[in-house]
Amino acid sequence: MRSSEELRFVIDFEVTDLATFRKAVADAVEVSRGEPGTLLYDWYIDDASGHARLYEAYESADAITAHAEGKVFTEIGPVLFSCSKVTHIDAYGDPEVQKVAELLGPITLWGKPFEALDAT
Repeated sequence: MRSSEELRFVIDFEVTDLATFRKAVADAVEVSRGEPGTLLYDWYIDDASGHARLYEAYESADAITAHAEGKVFTEIGPVLFSCSKVTHIDAYGDPEVQKVAELLGPITLWGKPFEALDAT
């Protein structure tokens, strides 16, 4: 992980309603764009298979806690989860903070890297 990146998540979804999902994701991106400490919040979708992936990274435990307690989870989350299901999460970084993601679905906790290239 980069020196400014403490937590990273790759979350896979199975989507049942693409239109509702796309709108919820657009709303989540808009909110996340303004959250301090959110470094990456990138969504990918394969329309043909109905599978999506979120790649997100945060600079601190405070940043992920604020995200988890904010509008993305409290207002947009219920809409997102009405039209999709988390199928797997890969979580990287501080194992204590990763526990937030355990509430969403099956998870692999990778912890912090034992070796890494830090280009900063």
